[in-house]
Amino acid sequence: MRKQTAMLVVLLMVAAAAFGSGQVETTEAQTYKIRVATEPSKPDMTALLAEKFAEIVEEESDGTVTVELFLGGVLGSQKALQEQVKLGTIETVVTASDIVEMDRTFGIFDFPFLFRGRDNVYTLLDGDLGETLNNSLIESQGVRVLAFGELGFRQITNNVRPIVSPSDLNGVRLRVPSNRLRLEAFQALGASPTPVAWSELYQAMSQNVVDGQENPLSAIMGASFYEVQEYLSLSNHVYTPSYLITNEEWWQSLPSNVQDVISRSARMAVEWQRDYGRGQDDELVGRLEDEGMRVNEIDHAAFIELAKPVWDRFSSEVGPELIEIVLESN
Repeated sequence: MRKQTAMLVVLLMVAAAAFGSGQVETTEAQTYKIRVATEPSKPDMTALLAEKFAEIVEEESDGTVTVELFLGGVLGSQKALQEQVKLGTIETVVTASDIVEMDRTFGIFDFPFLFRGRDNVYTLLDGDLGETLNNSLIESQGVRVLAFGELGFRQITNNVRPIVSPSDLNGVRLRVPSNRLRLEAFQALGASPTPVAWSELYQAMSQNVVDGQENPLSAIMGASFYEVQEYLSLSNHVYTPSYLITNEEWWQSLPSNVQDVISRSARMAVEWQRDYGRGQDDELVGRLEDEGMRVNEIDHAAFIELAKPVWDRFSSEVGPELIEIVLESN
């Protein structure tokens, strides 16, 4: 009996020593699950970004990080999803124009005719402008931008007339997202802007509640707006990023190595999405023409002259320093 007791003590001492030296390993590695949601469905660019991010992060993490996707508004509208990520009831959302409801600084992307081209925008988003916006969102809402993707440059469609000069917008009931800056900007350009939820927009146009809308080509094609819209005017009036955002408190709870793989995966997903968006635009114009839309260019110089007073009027909304960052890069 004494020998058995002594042997048990020895075994316990060996086990304790091994545990203290770190030689004992857990049988199951820690895993992390991310829920990612969007309001639109594929092929909308926000849904494509969410799907690509899920694919890359699971591959890059060797399964340590898994993603559960909720596309097509199954968890709510864009505003509801933004509120959920702010509260931490969902980890990650891909959003776009509605982010202004969270932080007015992002209204910089509602300034008409301010941005000159994709390369210009990418440099700004990956540099000082993107850093400033991210810091503002963290401080004001407790939400972090993991990466800046894109919806692209927005174009105008309607059923009244081709939009070539600003006067062509007069009286056109144009659906815009429900943020004040976009509303007032289009009022300044002569339109009659009307907020309509994305999910209700197709029906609103088919029933002539509104005459038209403004969105990137990918959204126009993806939502089959060519079925209820006659004119497509290539205005490039604003550039709309998409934003892969996450709850900051949840983010800070992650180990640094997990943060690294998520950040790297987000950047890779955005790089893929930007290349995809750039390649799609020319193709989409042709496809929309094939679907019966009448396509025209606009008089950019005339619109820019009307837009400049709008920049001055609303610069305090986002901070004059942000306007300077953009203008200096043009």
